[in-house]
Parts: sequence; structure tokens; C-alpha cells
Amino acid sequence: MVYPSKLSRESVVGAALALIREQGVDALGMRAVAARLSVRPASLYKHVVDLAGLQSLLAEHAAGDLLAAMDAAIARAPRSASVESPKMPMLFMANEYLRFAREQPALYAMLTRATVRLPVAEPSLPAIEPSSTAASSIPHVARTAVWKRLLQVVGDLTGSADDADAAVALWAFLHGFIALERSGMFGATGQKGGFARGVKAMAAGLRRPASGNHLAVVEPLA
Repeated sequence: MVYPSKLSRESVVGAALALIREQGVDALGMRAVAARLSVRPASLYKHVVDLAGLQSLLAEHAAGDLLAAMDAAIARAPRSASVESPKMPMLFMANEYLRFAREQPALYAMLTRATVRLPVAEPSLPAIEPSSTAASSIPHVARTAVWKRLLQVVGDLTGSADDADAAVALWAFLHGFIALERSGMFGATGQKGGFARGVKAMAAGLRRPASGNHLAVVEPLA
């Protein structure tokens, strides 16, 4: 049991994560989280006012975990004077992004979907109007953090610290692949290496010109 006075945002998020792991995302709800913490639902309102706000906090948590995984992957990438080496951080990061989305599908969905507040309160719970928009802004802030990391990775390849076009292209590929895979569009045989080939081709195409304004010709990795 967690006494209401000892409740924190971290304990609420932790209970919600445990609930998702054990019972699935459909079990997530204010009453369910309160029951797991052995408190009344009203005790949660200091930290989160409704299910949409709870999902926002989970999106923030997901962004932190995803960024940590991306940074660890970038740090692991081989670095040398070889022509392929500059592309490796992007390849390692992309693989880690895909792994996170596969292993944490519920959290990834909360991070990448639009924020929508529930039109009505849960049954038996009073409707409480949020006192601020802080919770609803969390997914935007979380996505912005991921966006900045993508900008950094592609900027190392293109030579531009603010290459939004390249970052959009990379993120669209990553998210689009995940959406297609999750919907079963690749069929029973799976994607057959398409993810790796796509990221490698993109990394090769994004590399900064060797000189002048001409694109550097770089063969995709084997």
C-alpha cells in the first residue's frame, strides 16, 4: 500500500507500467492504477487528472527510455577512418529504435499518437477539469526530444546541424516501417531484411558531399 501523502508521479507511472506489462494496455485506467497502489482514485488527481493525462506521463517515460536506448546505440557504433564509419551511428540507432517499438508497443503508440483527452470521466469517477495544460503538452515535449536526436544523427552525415528534411525522411521511414510491420502488411514471410537495406541506403544517400556540391558516392553496406 502507498499512502496518499507518499504518492508521486514516479509511483503512479510505475504502477501503470506494471499494469500494462501484466494485463495489457486495455487494462490501463485510473481506477485500475489506484487499486494497484491501494489508494482511492481521487488520490491520483494531484499527479494526473484522467486517463489521457496518464497516457501523457507514460509518453514522457517512453521518450526517456527511447532516448537512452538511442544514445547507448550511438555510443556503441564503431568509429574509424573507414568510409563506412560515419554511417554506423545512424544504423545502430535505427536498429535500437525498431527494437524499442517492437518490445514496448504500447508505450511507443502513446509516444507517437496525437494527444486526445477523454470526452467523459471513467464510470463512477467524478469529472475533473484540468487546472493546466501541462499534462497534454508532455507528448509534444517528448517527441521534440526524440526529434532533436534524429537531427543530430542525420546532421553528422549531411554536415548540416539543422537538416530537417533529412530527419523527416529518416523518421518517416522508421515509423512507417513499424506501422506496416505491426499491421501485418509484410505477410507471413516478414520483411526479409528490408529494414536494414532501407536504412543503409538512406545513410549512404545522406552522407555529406566529399567536395563541392556533388553528392558523395558511397556503396551500401553488405
